[in-house]
Formats: sequence, structure tokens, C-alpha cells
Amino acid sequence: MHLTRFAFSLCALFVLMTACSRKADPSPVLVSVYDQELLATDIEGLVPEGMSPEDSVAIVDAYIEQWIRQAVILEKASKNVTDNFERELREYKNNLLVYTYERQIIDQLLDTNITDVQIEDYYAQHKADFTLKNSIVKTVYVVAPVKAAAVAKLKKIVSRGTFSEKDIIELEETASHNGFTGYYDAESWIPFNTLQTVVPVTAYNESLFLKQHRAITLSDDSLFYAARILDYKVTDDISPLDMQRDNIRAILLNHRKVEILEKLRSDLLSEAENGGHVKRIKNQ
Repeated sequence: MHLTRFAFSLCALFVLMTACSRKADPSPVLVSVYDQELLATDIEGLVPEGMSPEDSVAIVDAYIEQWIRQAVILEKASKNVTDNFERELREYKNNLLVYTYERQIIDQLLDTNITDVQIEDYYAQHKADFTLKNSIVKTVYVVAPVKAAAVAKLKKIVSRGTFSEKDIIELEETASHNGFTGYYDAESWIPFNTLQTVVPVTAYNESLFLKQHRAITLSDDSLFYAARILDYKVTDDISPLDMQRDNIRAILLNHRKVEILEKLRSDLLSEAENGGHVKRIKNQ
């Protein structure tokens, strides 16, 4: 009588638990496919502690079925694929070993402390590398129902000749009091086209538009939009340092990693050559 899949997995789970308690004994075979065998020790740690018997059996069952499918196709592939992968496997193993070793060295030696002065110096020396591909703005804005009583006040605030922190606070308080939505982070740069997704202005010439429009007020059938452009930079301008700090920090860290690896490789080569372990064939 054949065991059902559930019963088989339950037995496999029992065999696994029994095998774990008798480490000195040979590991029981759970299933075999052609000349391949899945041992109880192969699935140790597969089932997390505290899991219910039903869930444990489901995990074991899924793993065994996947292993069987893999073993079946591997058997067929090994009989029908004539390519020799020894060189590729050797290169992959060598590359993996080198990569892992170099990561260990980097983890040990890399100084991750990047100062503001170092970031600012790099930015000053490489400004040409930070040209903008799209226009950006510093802005605050509010979106309100077009018939709201506070619309006139919002329009007045964003249209003032001078615009200060006090005006931003007043704008935010007016919006909050009336339940309007808005954005008030005056220090952060955002893409101009991001602003346009919220405040639907049309700018055929972004540079000219931003130069001529510090205050933006418009409405449609249901909503009123009020925005103030606090600062802007257009395509091909130099990107502000504040937008590039994280990028520059990553660049500087990568430079340090490269320096560590170059020194490591140079030192190891010198050590091998000085020890007579490198023997080059000389041309006759």
C-alpha cells in the first residue's frame, strides 16, 4: 500500500527528528532518484522551531517534491548535455573566493567616516559631474476646494512681494485650519515635474516660466492651487550640494574601497614574488 504524500512527509519529518537525536548514526535516506539520495541531514534546520505539525509537514513536503523534480531533470541533463563545465565552475569558484576574501578585507579596513568638508571639497572639484537633467525647485503649495472661503487668503499669501518663513507658517496654519492639503518643506529640492503633477501648470519653456513665476495660482472646476517657488535650477545647471551629499558619500566610499583593493593586490603580488612563488617563463 502506497503512502499518501502527507503521510510520507510526516514520516520524513519523524525520521529527521529521530536522526537529529542520534548524530552518530548514518543519516537515513528520505528519498532516492536514480543514484541521487536526499538524506535526513540535508533538511536539518528546514523547519523553524515552534511551527505546527501541519505547517512543518507542508514545508518538508514542498522541499522534497522540489528536490525530486530537480533530481529528475538533472539526471536527464547529465545524460544528454555533452558540454564540459569544469573550466566555468572552476572560474566561478575562484571568483567567488576572491570576491568573498576582498569583501572581508574591505569590512576590516574601510573607514566609513566621511566628513562634510570632504564632501564639499569633492563637490567643488567635480561640479561639472553634477549637471541637472531636469529642472528642480524649492517650493511650498496648498490645494483647496475652489469655492472655499480661504482661497482669497491663500492667493494673497503666496503672491506677496517678499516671502519669508513667517509667510510659510501662515500658509500652513491657514491650510491646516481649513483642512486643506499642502507641502511646506521649504528646504528640500524636488523635480519641477513633480510639482506639476500636483499643481497642473503648463510650462513650454521651463527656464522662462520659472524665471517669471514665483507665485502660482490657478484653479479648475473643483480645486484651487496656490504655490510659491522659493528657488529653482533648470536643466544643465549645477545640481545643489544638498541634493548630492549621499551620492558623493557613496563615491568617496567607493574610492576608498578601490584603494584598499589595489593596495591588497599589490602587496600580495609583491609578497608572492619576493617569496619566489611567482615563476614567469622568459622568452628565449
